[in-house]
Amino acid sequence: MKRKLGCLFLALVLLLGLTTLALADGAQLPYVTDAAGLLTEAEAAELESMAQSVSQQYGCGVYVVTVDDYTDYDSRGAYEAAYTIYHQYSLGEGADRNGAMLLLSMRERDWATFFYGPAAEYAFDAYGQEELEGAYLDYFRDNDWYGGFSGYINECGRYLDLAAQGSPVRASKLVPILIVVAIACLIAIIVCGIMRGMMKSVSKKTEAGNYVSASGLKLTQSTDQYTHTTTLERHIDRDSSSGSGSSSHSGGGGSGRSGKF
Repeated sequence: MKRKLGCLFLALVLLLGLTTLALADGAQLPYVTDAAGLLTEAEAAELESMAQSVSQQYGCGVYVVTVDDYTDYDSRGAYEAAYTIYHQYSLGEGADRNGAMLLLSMRERDWATFFYGPAAEYAFDAYGQEELEGAYLDYFRDNDWYGGFSGYINECGRYLDLAAQGSPVRASKLVPILIVVAIACLIAIIVCGIMRGMMKSVSKKTEAGNYVSASGLKLTQSTDQYTHTTTLERHIDRDSSSGSGSSSHSGGGGSGRSGKF
């Protein structure tokens, strides 16, 4: 009896430690792999259930991975490490291995996302990937790991649901239209201002006696009159990611973003 209890206890210990050791021993990763030990057992279990539900419902794996140092997997950067982990452990759902992965590396507080497969690329375009950061980065900056991961999983579910309905998250087309209209109006105002100034420089005279004498044309007065000033401004677009300290990545299959938190 004691021997059976001992074996049962050992099995439970191994099961609880499976998530933490998954990256080290090469086992197939669950949806939530907390190798850095940021979550309690209850939190990890709840997040695993949430991610599994979203992943199976939409056929696109939603993964969370935490590590101590991403350079243990790829020294080039956090995004490259996420790419390596995703493919090394064959993550993703279905034949196309569709998936969205969020990686946290705690040594230098780095994060990265990686999106792979046609379904994931459709649901998470470049604009959507950047917008997704709002669901988790503020939590991570406050060391609220559970809040950040749950926000990420829930928001992934919303993105995938919209994509399934044929209305994926996309940048508004209204803003570019308004910019074009504003530029056109500005050009029209400048042109009208120039033409108005030119018209003001021409004055109508009813008599020519002051200017013409027997010997010909004589100018009796010379004046310089200030009419207007035209100012041209050029707007220089800057990378929207510079403010958040994150950058986008693509090429070689898949895409994503990375930065510090």
